[in-house]
Amino acid sequence: MKLFVKFFAWLTCVVFINTAAHGNDALRCASPEYRNAHPEKCASFSGATTIAPILGGVGVLGGALALIGMSAASASVSNANQPAAQPMSALPKYDTVGGDVESIKISAIMDSAQYRANFNQYNDIRLAYSIARGFTGRNTTIAVLDTGLDSWHGRNVAAMASGIIAPNATIESYKIAYDMEFVSYREIGDIIASANNANVFNASWSVDMRAPDLHSRTQLEQLTDTKFVSSISDAAINQDAIFVFAAGNDYDKSQSSALSAMPNVMPELHGHFINVVAWDSDTGALADYSNACGITQEWCITAPGSNINTGTSVADGTSFAAPIVSAAIAVIREAFPYMTASQITDLLFETARDLGEPGTDAIYGHGMLDMERATRPVGAPLVPVADGIMRPLQTARVSGNIAHQIRTAGLQFAYFDKYGRAFNTTLGDNISIQNPGRGFYRLRANDEITVFDMGRLKMGLMDTDFIFGDGFMKTNDNQKFGFIGTGHKFDIGNISLFHQARIGFGAPRASSDSMISHFSNIYTASIKLGAQFQDWTISVSVPDAIVSGTMGLRLPTGRAPNGSIIYNNYELDLRTQPAIEYSISYRALTASFIDNPFGQDEFFIMARGRIKF
Repeated sequence: MKLFVKFFAWLTCVVFINTAAHGNDALRCASPEYRNAHPEKCASFSGATTIAPILGGVGVLGGALALIGMSAASASVSNANQPAAQPMSALPKYDTVGGDVESIKISAIMDSAQYRANFNQYNDIRLAYSIARGFTGRNTTIAVLDTGLDSWHGRNVAAMASGIIAPNATIESYKIAYDMEFVSYREIGDIIASANNANVFNASWSVDMRAPDLHSRTQLEQLTDTKFVSSISDAAINQDAIFVFAAGNDYDKSQSSALSAMPNVMPELHGHFINVVAWDSDTGALADYSNACGITQEWCITAPGSNINTGTSVADGTSFAAPIVSAAIAVIREAFPYMTASQITDLLFETARDLGEPGTDAIYGHGMLDMERATRPVGAPLVPVADGIMRPLQTARVSGNIAHQIRTAGLQFAYFDKYGRAFNTTLGDNISIQNPGRGFYRLRANDEITVFDMGRLKMGLMDTDFIFGDGFMKTNDNQKFGFIGTGHKFDIGNISLFHQARIGFGAPRASSDSMISHFSNIYTASIKLGAQFQDWTISVSVPDAIVSGTMGLRLPTGRAPNGSIIYNNYELDLRTQPAIEYSISYRALTASFIDNPFGQDEFFIMARGRIKF
């Protein structure tokens, strides 16, 4: 048994005067299946005056291929560069989109002539967002297995693969048909084997046989060729390549072509294979000519395939939906070169927008390709804080000293999504200030440990809040600073004047699971001036402030092409403007106001005393 040729690429022999949609209806009427399904649209179809004869026919070619595509392919298309209508609202809307992209940039992209050539179709896949994020398919190679650049079909499939979606991808066109006569499957296998630089193989062709009729690898080899099968297998395994196949244009709403089911008999293709069905952006449904996903639904996705402006023609067919997906893969390869093929296919399936029945279904597979969702983080974000240690990216609380220096430095760091993809954000936007809460320190003043007290001179240990941090900026708890202080008091009449000064010193440590790598020795100073009259005391003080010391940060900044995490080291000077505290006391009652330059100002009233028995 062999697979038979069935061509679906027709060329018009006249320039269409009516719209592209009308012209395409005429083209579709050349198909007996379409005429039977839509007699009302084909009542006036003659087949002799407006449509050229079907090119090719049915024959055996040592295996069989069938081009997929229907086209309005006149030498010049009068409406090829005209703006399309406003986008349809047939697809679900999502609230969280493009928060990292300026709306003015999105508008400029959507207003460009190249984008507006397929305005509805590109909006369906939300293409403007991946473009705005700067992804163009650079350093990726798409092998287009088709009829070559010297034929209408091959030229336009390649044009969609190299168009606005991935303009910087390398397109390698491989000719598998000459004058509409296909080469053997063995030769196609040789071509696949020779394309050893390809990241993606685009196959906009199919066979008459349906997916459920493919039962085994042996059967596939008998119907095609062992070289064809082994070359696909080798490219998937050794090149980590992805094969993108068109589902077929047989008006079959139950199943795709048999070649789309190859992962069923070649398990190594799971994660290396995508089947593509065509969406009609005008009707908001599966294109009437497109086969459905059927049993391929677990590796099937939907992309626009109707009224596609290739730049020189307006075309319909799963032939033109497939290279849209191939270009999307090139975009992901460029943006995240360390991703494997299976990660890329899983990503495109997970981020596809659901169509039809909830979840994966036999019509649309995983749903509509979505370039916005595919190029933004997926899942809970994580931060690599040390080798092999990840922390959730949640706002970290740090002291005002640390927060001020981080925000002043404007540091960037990378976080990672569930696929291990690196995305950049500003460190200062992911921290909050842990206010000193000095009122509680005043209440706990007796927690200080005095180890030496001789008149005006005092030495001991004190609690600190200078280098507090939690989350991915965690510091070790209960860090004590040593201090040495002096004070003096003298009377002027009934008023007692006093001053106190203290110098602190410590060697704090960062937590092992923190982006803070180390601290130098930290030195602090404080001074307090005041006056006491009978039961009243007023004072002005500069609480302990850092006068010397640095903090080291080891920030992840991205991934190398081999997947290893890249880190940058930073050293921040922790000297900052000190706070000023104003207090007034009456006996055991104290009211204080603290002007914190880098945190919230504080006002507190407290009463302290002791009960003796």
